[in-house]
Amino acid sequence: MRRLKKQWWILLLCLIVSPLSFAKLDIIFVNPGFADSSDEINTTGNFWFKVSKIMLNAADDLDINLHIKYANRNHILMKELIRQAIKDKPDYLVVVDEKSVVSKYLAKLNTRNIPVYFLYSRPAIGKFISLKRAGVNIIGSVIPDNYAAGEALAQQLLIKHTTTSTQPANILALMGDYTTPASVERVAGLTEFVEQHEDVNFIGKEVANWSEQESYIKTLAFMEFAPEINIIWCANDAIGFGAKRALQALNSAHKVVVGGMNWDSVPQGIEALDITLGGHVLLGAYALINIVDHHNENTRVPLNHSSLSIFSNLTTETIPLVKHINETDLADIDFAQFSKTASDPRPFTVDNLVKALNK
Repeated sequence: MRRLKKQWWILLLCLIVSPLSFAKLDIIFVNPGFADSSDEINTTGNFWFKVSKIMLNAADDLDINLHIKYANRNHILMKELIRQAIKDKPDYLVVVDEKSVVSKYLAKLNTRNIPVYFLYSRPAIGKFISLKRAGVNIIGSVIPDNYAAGEALAQQLLIKHTTTSTQPANILALMGDYTTPASVERVAGLTEFVEQHEDVNFIGKEVANWSEQESYIKTLAFMEFAPEINIIWCANDAIGFGAKRALQALNSAHKVVVGGMNWDSVPQGIEALDITLGGHVLLGAYALINIVDHHNENTRVPLNHSSLSIFSNLTTETIPLVKHINETDLADIDFAQFSKTASDPRPFTVDNLVKALNK
């Protein structure tokens, strides 16, 4: 009888403890991009597709049920996906505040019981205060340091130019758009760099809407009216590839140094970019690590609103990591080692991710 009683208590304890100890976190990520990686759909590159795939790799390591909803570059659909996500009551909701669409919409919804984390794009600090007053339960955010990236790309392009030419540096900037923080801040970094270098001439700035095709058309036009251009600074790699394609059509590719951001695979028939910075595609995984740490610490103190300096140049050392990213497979990396729950947590850096891949 005593033995049966003891077994009954053990069974009862398991029933009570198990759901708390082994329940996975339910996280919904509303991705502004597409679930498909085809070039016909992703005319601006596969950045958002790769973000999701890397997040799924991290979710496996962090014991997360990650549900990804794709807005297909449609802001109306994005609002509907967010409304539905809040209705589904996940443990956490991860969103991207593209063109402030998300933050304006969240202010109209009741999210008091749904912790919200902003990824890649977030409201201004002043807006955070009004959103919290409106009942939006913001726990943190992370964005890449786009200002530093814009400046670093300009610097790398100038170095490349001066090693191959004695001509003055004449820069054309092909921006992403006029409004998104990523585009605005990258151009601000470029502008600061140009203003600090009297030997650099700013030929012009033009928006290419993150598009390879628009970049191709606009590069052809600029090169016709300003053939002295010898550096083209591009807000992303898709724009860079469009510029390269135009230069190849003009037989001028050898005269102009072109750089972009994203570490994208080189399309067939187009020369590789002279410089490409990347690493920010990994921030979705970093966001999940932050959320897990926040959850395990069982605290209501908001996470930091951080800006991570993660952009790195494509080098011999980073090529293996970039190859895995472009194959959308980082399953070989144990992302749990970057969590505070690890016995010896490692800083989330490109160098450490390269080392983790090589183990």
